[in-house]
Amino acid sequence: MLSMRSSNFGEVLYRSMGRASSSSSTHVTDLIPYTRAPSSNMAKFGEGDERWLVKDLGQDGRNVNNWHWVERDALPWSKTRLTELLVGQSLVLEDQPAVTITKLKKLEGEAIVNNRKSKIIVAYELEAVLAWEGTAPDGAKVKGELKLPYISEENHDEDPEVLVSLKEESKAGQAVRDLIVKHGRPVVYRAMSQFVSELRAGGPVTKGGSEAASDNGAASAARGAAPAATSATPAATDAPAASGSGRAPRDRRRIELTERFYASAQDIYECFTDARRVLAFTQSPAELDARVGGALSMFGGSVQGVFRELAAPSRIVMDWRFSNWAEGDTSCVTIDIEEREKGAVTLHLVQTGIPDCDRFGQHDVVGLTQAGWANQIFHRIRQVFGYGI
Repeated sequence: MLSMRSSNFGEVLYRSMGRASSSSSTHVTDLIPYTRAPSSNMAKFGEGDERWLVKDLGQDGRNVNNWHWVERDALPWSKTRLTELLVGQSLVLEDQPAVTITKLKKLEGEAIVNNRKSKIIVAYELEAVLAWEGTAPDGAKVKGELKLPYISEENHDEDPEVLVSLKEESKAGQAVRDLIVKHGRPVVYRAMSQFVSELRAGGPVTKGGSEAASDNGAASAARGAAPAATSATPAATDAPAASGSGRAPRDRRRIELTERFYASAQDIYECFTDARRVLAFTQSPAELDARVGGALSMFGGSVQGVFRELAAPSRIVMDWRFSNWAEGDTSCVTIDIEEREKGAVTLHLVQTGIPDCDRFGQHDVVGLTQAGWANQIFHRIRQVFGYGI
């Protein structure tokens, strides 16, 4: 068998120049290799033709669709974002002497954003110290610190601990400290809630996995959107804003929860209508006027509402809103309490009209609301009063 190969990339053609007449088989008597002339636009190997070169596609080429594990330090971003959200915020009501946060003095710990297959995985444990300055009712200048000793992924759905201290102890300073404890903590809680939501969504990393671009204008806008101190007066309304208000229609969601407690129906009923009980399990200021049309305020004003129906000890209907919801957004909470056997209560909660996002554009409002009921209310009722532990 005869085998011939081309020495280049041309096509070899064979021409027969004669045949033997006396043989039954055909013999090639002469073979002439013929090579097709190379095309003029063919890439030239070894001469630097760019068609032979693989271009550097940057990060998109090296880590397509963020398939590989990428780890980024989010601590610098955290310092910048907390400064934007907190520095300059008032810690008292408008009609009170000015007290503002002046500086993020310290942010220590670690904040890591991991990205794998475009999935964001965040780990953080931080300690923050903020400086504040203010004027006491008697005109004296007062300074102090706000310390947040533990900001961590494991308590992302809880309000962080906020310790208020004075640079120098005095009667005037104590008066200012009391104002901050009452009105300033909710301001910090709301700012930290926004910070934690943004960090858990990726922080300095965009949804696609690349570094978020710096945008001073956006940062300024975000700072301007940071919540200011509000009074404990409920801001809930009977219905969403009318279509003529200029605000775009918002999606509405609902949640349903069923809980069991080892208590009487009256005990559970009073957990939502008695300010002393609410204060006990929330460990924060609470004001409740338990009558139809009466106002309610919990967690230092972070939760606001109005009682719409009260039928002791079996039914409570309330308007209910969080202070970081857009103005006019409110939901309806219906709580039915049933004591089928003595000392065993079933609570069924339905909450309707929950907005799709809050005033800052965060879209996990339903998840945060549901987690708030489970962790901040029902779990604490069991812990404090022993109803079911």
